[in-house]
Amino acid sequence: MSEPDRRQTYPRVERRQRPDIWVRSLEWLVVVSWMLLLLALMVLSKAKPQVETFFERYYQLPLDSTWNLELLFYLRLLMGVGLFLSSAGLVINWRRSRRAGDEYRISLLILGGISLFGLLFPSLIQ
Repeated sequence: MSEPDRRQTYPRVERRQRPDIWVRSLEWLVVVSWMLLLLALMVLSKAKPQVETFFERYYQLPLDSTWNLELLFYLRLLMGVGLFLSSAGLVINWRRSRRAGDEYRISLLILGGISLFGLLFPSLIQ
């Protein structure tokens, strides 16, 4: 019979004193990415066709019944930047999260999915 392994194991010492520059930049990356998504939602609300309300009907105001293509270009640009930032954040998070206690940023996955859909959405309506 073989003898059991009797090597002495030492408890792991946490050498990290505080988050490094990559982890701190990841937090800012998430915040900036979500702010870009909110900006993109505002651009989307301005780019869509107007809906006729009581006031437009009563005062016979003209309505824009088509999508604003210039704003859709900016929307696509914002979504591309959001997808790039979320992908970069996911790579940073993947490379820096090696221990069991490290956090994974699920919000970057959600943001990446929304940005990818936002890149495809203008193609669907044109």
